Amino acid sequence: MRTTFPTYIAIAILLFSTLAIAQTPDTAIIVGQVFDLTHSVVIGVRITATNDATGLKRSAETDSKGKFFLAALPVAGSYTLTASKAGFADARVENLNLAGGRSAEMSLQLNPSAGSTVIEVTGVVGEVLTDEPQLGERIDSKQAQETPLLNRRITYLPLLNSANRPALNQGDVFMNENLFTTNGSGRRQTSFEVDGSTGNDSWGRQTVFTNLPLSSVQEMTVLENAFSAEYGATTGGVVNIVTKSGSNALHGEILGAFRPSDTQAKLSGFTAANAPNGNAITDDSLKQTSASFGGPIGSSGRTHFFVSGEYTWQNRTSPVTSPVSPGPFEGHYRGWLAFARLDHTINNRHSLFFRSNVDNFHDTNPNGAVGGNSLPTVDRIFKRRTYSEELGETAVLKPALINSARLQFQLGSPITEFDPAVFSTQYTVPIKGVGSFVSGTSQAAELQNRQYEFSDTLSASIGRHELRFGADVIHAHNGGNGKEFGGPSFLGAFTYKT
Repeated sequence: MRTTFPTYIAIAILLFSTLAIAQTPDTAIIVGQVFDLTHSVVIGVRITATNDATGLKRSAETDSKGKFFLAALPVAGSYTLTASKAGFADARVENLNLAGGRSAEMSLQLNPSAGSTVIEVTGVVGEVLTDEPQLGERIDSKQAQETPLLNRRITYLPLLNSANRPALNQGDVFMNENLFTTNGSGRRQTSFEVDGSTGNDSWGRQTVFTNLPLSSVQEMTVLENAFSAEYGATTGGVVNIVTKSGSNALHGEILGAFRPSDTQAKLSGFTAANAPNGNAITDDSLKQTSASFGGPIGSSGRTHFFVSGEYTWQNRTSPVTSPVSPGPFEGHYRGWLAFARLDHTINNRHSLFFRSNVDNFHDTNPNGAVGGNSLPTVDRIFKRRTYSEELGETAVLKPALINSARLQFQLGSPITEFDPAVFSTQYTVPIKGVGSFVSGTSQAAELQNRQYEFSDTLSASIGRHELRFGADVIHAHNGGNGKEFGGPSFLGAFTYKT
């Protein structure tokens, strides 16, 4: 089977009556106004924001209305903001933490040199959103690391909000990510954004195209009601992920986790003899390791790197209760994730980043296919390997004119693959008083998907109005043999009557 998805183009022009200026979902801005003691606006105040982690600086001067804009600020690291003008005492704000896709608003009152300054800040991390109708929550790196996540899968984080519910027994339950629904929408309707580009899989759209290590997530914003036009083409929730960048200091972590089978809870009344299917496991052991490292490249302070990876080793034992071939069947899951990001500041107006990540795993008993009355001969090995490469450039053309461009290539090779352990005709045989047992399978599939994306957003602030013009073009192409769950039985299937 060969399928080609057409090219999708989305173009939007938006006009808002607001003081906020646009930003991509992986950057933020600081917008504000400066007054004096008489509450008159102050012109020509030099405003500088300095990233405490990387040393990145963005500067602007207040205009004829005392307003200033500091745009396209990376959200990794806290900021120190200073305001200075001859004849006034300098103002300084430290530890400003910004959220991706949001604006921090500031009101500064400068006093004469002998006096002190008054500063009011809204819209930073931890505050309630009052300037937009979207509902959601932001999960930063610290909270994500401290939240106990099953198998360190980041797609369990949205379940912290009860509006998101697990999609039990729906879709590709053999995936290495949790599937969920939002506000009653379908499991295929959740939209993912990663560093300002799509994270969706246009082939199946079950979960994020290429999974990320937990240690690579700078922040995750989960929007249950995403009304912004930049999150269109979906009726479900939106998960916006911003990945980590390096800083001027070398930093890293390494961890290991081991969960032996003997420590798991035992179900009352459950034994290997009465297991109904392959998901009723009797043994489950898990080993995981994760490492990350980041820092500067060279002494200029303009280039930084960050790399991380995870490896998962899991064995699950499913009892086969069929009298034809009773006994335990051990399924093996092996998976690894790799992530690398490079950031370079060309100057105070232009910056680049490159991100590359890989997601690879295989499972020899996906979704408990073997177990109960299903014999080991029905086993199919599931494989999936995906890649995402993104290049981004942000240009501050003027303090109130920003251009953000993103170029991304994604490859699923395979996006889905089922390989029968024993390629044979399938037989379903009923046994009186026991039930039907299944033996053999010839359902196979090998599917691939590749996606190309280019997006560009030009944002301008004119007085109290904001104008945004953007285009996002995605071309997806997939094909291969079989279909999602393996397609037809190539060697046939026979079902015996009682």
